[in-house]
Amino acid sequence: MKRSDFLQALLCAAPAIAIMTAGCSKVEETTEYSVVPEPADSLSSNTDADIDDSRYIYSQLSDKEKKYYDIIRDAALNFEDRAVFPEALDPELLRKLYISVYYQEEDIFWLSSMFYRPASESDSLMLSYRFSKEESGKLQAEINAKTAEIFSSFDDNTSDYQKLKCFHDQLVLNCTFSMDTDYVNTVYGALCDGYAQCEGYAFAFDYLCKAAGIDCFTLSGTNSEGALHAWNVVKLDGMWYNVDCTWDDPILSPVDEDFVRYYYFLAADSDISGVTHFPDNTYYSYPICSSDENYYKREGYLASSADEGISLLAKAMSDALSCGRKDAAVRFSDEKAYKDAASRLFDFGEIKQAFKLANDSSDVKVTDRKYVRYLNDDELIIHISMLYE
Repeated sequence: MKRSDFLQALLCAAPAIAIMTAGCSKVEETTEYSVVPEPADSLSSNTDADIDDSRYIYSQLSDKEKKYYDIIRDAALNFEDRAVFPEALDPELLRKLYISVYYQEEDIFWLSSMFYRPASESDSLMLSYRFSKEESGKLQAEINAKTAEIFSSFDDNTSDYQKLKCFHDQLVLNCTFSMDTDYVNTVYGALCDGYAQCEGYAFAFDYLCKAAGIDCFTLSGTNSEGALHAWNVVKLDGMWYNVDCTWDDPILSPVDEDFVRYYYFLAADSDISGVTHFPDNTYYSYPICSSDENYYKREGYLASSADEGISLLAKAMSDALSCGRKDAAVRFSDEKAYKDAASRLFDFGEIKQAFKLANDSSDVKVTDRKYVRYLNDDELIIHISMLYE
């Protein structure tokens, strides 16, 4: 369950609401060897030339490690039962390489998370797969079709920011957190099946970014309670940002399929790192993620005073209604302004004026008698979920 102390759901004359999630999976380890699939022809046309040394994680490997990374990757592409190396490698190095391939080659979605750790140095590593080559080919066709559908809405004027927001919304609005299918830790699960754990969300966002030529990688770690978690780091306009589609897609009770938020879209390290998200830095260092151009600043919903925040919340509500949405939020750059605005809105009733301004500017009307409010004290966000009359 997500920390109740960093996101408080408050209700105004509406049914109670709960926000939940669960721990995600990781690369599992075993020293037991078992039966593996027969080798098959390569499903993918990727070659060594497709590996870009500028990729953030891959670029941190030594030349020798890159060579062995490529061997594991190519073996997995071909559904081979083992990756064979020109020399015996230490089990810990094999673990590092396997984890690297598993998290950075999200398009090899058929590769199992199971790492078969040799008892001593070994010149080979056993591989196992979630799906057969035949099934993987069918799933890949669906992934290709869904990707083409998403990209069909873009034109030459679509910015990278707009593409990232589209990818985020696609996953938040069309995927549900689940642990109950065979696809939840894959691109296919999040993008096509509609059910995924955090790995699936992160892999799918990574997959779409790379298809769009946007630098991105999947980062694994834990949340503040020690539960396993995965999210993304993406590069936009020369700056790095955190993106967590899973946590922007909470499980609500009652269910709200149209709910979308941007608390963890283009988030800075100062917002989440060491607060709600704890990266695993066992093998790698990560770029510093900026707060210069977060979602709220880019969209014009970042306030420096209580007066400005209340005005911007009314504008955000009006903007949402004009687009057929019902969720609106404003972020504050100052904690005092955030607390003052929250008090004025909800203790002294100024939220009614915000509703009036939103309704006056929209043909669609919402009621100020029933709505849900969220206060994110960590990121200083006031969020309103409106109900249509």
